[in-house]
Amino acid sequence: MELLSKKTLVMVLCGGKGERLYPLTRDRAKPSVPFLGAYRIVDFSLSNALNSGLRRIALLTQYKSLSLERHILNGWSIFHAESGDYIISLPAQGRVSDHWYEGTADAVFQNVYTIQQENPEAVLVLSGDHIYNADYRKLLLFFSQTDADALIMTRTIPVESASRFGVIGVDAERRIVEFAEKPKKPFSTPWDPGKSLISMGVYLFKTSVMIKALIKDARNMKSSHDFGRDIIPALIGGHRVFAYTFDDYWEDIGTIDAYWEANMAFVSPSPPGILKDPAWPVRTYKPQYPPTFIASGELRSSIIGSGCGLSGCLIERSIIAPGVRIEAGAEVVDSILFEDVAVRRGARLRKVIIDKSSTIPERFEIGFDADKDSRNFKISKAGVRVVPKGWTSE
Repeated sequence: MELLSKKTLVMVLCGGKGERLYPLTRDRAKPSVPFLGAYRIVDFSLSNALNSGLRRIALLTQYKSLSLERHILNGWSIFHAESGDYIISLPAQGRVSDHWYEGTADAVFQNVYTIQQENPEAVLVLSGDHIYNADYRKLLLFFSQTDADALIMTRTIPVESASRFGVIGVDAERRIVEFAEKPKKPFSTPWDPGKSLISMGVYLFKTSVMIKALIKDARNMKSSHDFGRDIIPALIGGHRVFAYTFDDYWEDIGTIDAYWEANMAFVSPSPPGILKDPAWPVRTYKPQYPPTFIASGELRSSIIGSGCGLSGCLIERSIIAPGVRIEAGAEVVDSILFEDVAVRRGARLRKVIIDKSSTIPERFEIGFDADKDSRNFKISKAGVRVVPKGWTSE
């Protein structure tokens, strides 16, 4: 198993525009969006790989990647060149085509020469926008035991919720016999008619099988060049493609509401336990701030980062990133404040996400009047207000 880990190349898909997370993705790639005030979303996939003993990692970057590149440089430059281990970024380079990445499969295909040069036995393809802890060594073990050509990480969810995902049909041995991307009528598992098996967007391939499939797909002008829509369905008939079931905590951060809910889960009475295992740390870059100073006020069920200054305010069920200043009489409830936000005296915030370096004026209110808020801010379907980076009323 250790040998297979050393012969596995990890490729993390980080090139999506993240349009449904706008304006949080106005100035950054989706994987570099902050999470819980202390992490970036991509930290979870990278930490899973590192903790699983996978030390050859390539990030396929594209749109607005500066923030992500800076984060990787500051927090993930951890390997010595002579070790043979690395975390590198691979932007679209025009080596096999003259366009940017046009799908998850195309992103990997455009780096086929890099893959061949590294000569791994297996390639693990991850998404850079999922929150979860997973030991990929278990995936590699199942891959070896089944002699699979390809493997998909899956999870079971109620049938009525499965139409938003790629739905997988398997036989008794977990071999995939059917795959449908976002079907109107999802099919159920063989063992529970009320459950469906969905794709997590994590794929493990034998390198030779994957490269042949990618080359064939690249020649298909009608293909969307996507692993779920095109590559996996094409492999099912003639190859051994299996499903590995993972039913622990997992969140796909695809929309503003999903992002807000995922953060809020950690300030609930029963928060997810994925940050509590010292044997499975989530690594990140920690900026240098002094300790937080709390002069007075009320704090309830909240996460407070370092370097904050809090004076005579109310903070309830909220996540406060490093460097935030909240003045007397201000109220922050059910909200997420990014780095270096300032909330002036008497301001009131409810169910708001405020991007970094923004300033909320004295007695300003957000989250109480939809008509008023909509003039300045995006409002999600669930009523979450989003204040863009660097916003001020002046």
